[in-house]
Amino acid sequence: MVRYGRIPSWSFPHITSRLPEHYYRHRQELTKPSERVHDRPVPTDFLDFKYSSELSKPIRVPDVPISVTYPKEADAGLWGGEGIVKGYVKPRKYFQAGWPRPKYWFPNLKKVVMYSEILDTHFQIICTRRTLSLIDDYYGFDNYILRSKVHDLKSQLGLALRRQMLLKLAKKEFKDENHEQQMLDKYGDCIIPLEEAEWFGLTVQQAVTRHKKLTAKDNQPIPLKYELARKLLYDLEHPTPETSDQKVHTKDSSGWFDKIKSTLGLNKSSSP
Repeated sequence: MVRYGRIPSWSFPHITSRLPEHYYRHRQELTKPSERVHDRPVPTDFLDFKYSSELSKPIRVPDVPISVTYPKEADAGLWGGEGIVKGYVKPRKYFQAGWPRPKYWFPNLKKVVMYSEILDTHFQIICTRRTLSLIDDYYGFDNYILRSKVHDLKSQLGLALRRQMLLKLAKKEFKDENHEQQMLDKYGDCIIPLEEAEWFGLTVQQAVTRHKKLTAKDNQPIPLKYELARKLLYDLEHPTPETSDQKVHTKDSSGWFDKIKSTLGLNKSSSP
């Protein structure tokens, strides 16, 4: 399966191919086209075709959306889908002459304070007027973060806030039982499994780092001296026919055998 534009090979597969399947579906959701904010689609009868009464046949209507640029500052705030638009301005009559000149349109940003009732925290966020309108349409900041489409947030901050809310709902770590019951009644339909919530909203680099940490935690290296010592103790406790003729005393008066086992952290029934 091709993931993130890379084709893993059998000899050296890329590490992104080892990430969970639900994280792959999440990244696929982010690639979907978002809602058009700076323009509106052309109304048509079927897809991009419209019936022409003059020609008495369906004709194709070109519909090219405006190209929007999202800088890195958009990930540090909530712009509501707005971005930087590049275009051209026609020369005004009697004042300017020549060819149309290029121009950039920037969103009108403002710094506001938001309150999340799930996280029980205030946030100072840079947003736009459209973001405030969307929060009003969703009847609250938490509803806007949780219930809006993932590909419409267009912000890494929004994904991080959504991840923290999903983690708190999945773990049910609230300040008291009354607050927990209120949040579960209001946002219970947004709860997802804890394993998916831990991977939600992470960038590809963050997901790869998390996968490496989990893999290293599950496969901790054991020093060779401990492996050989465990094998020796197992051979002493379970002698084979080849070693049965040898006079090996596994336990003596000083209790050295039990001391070695306790040092290595082995139980009574050890295995190689």
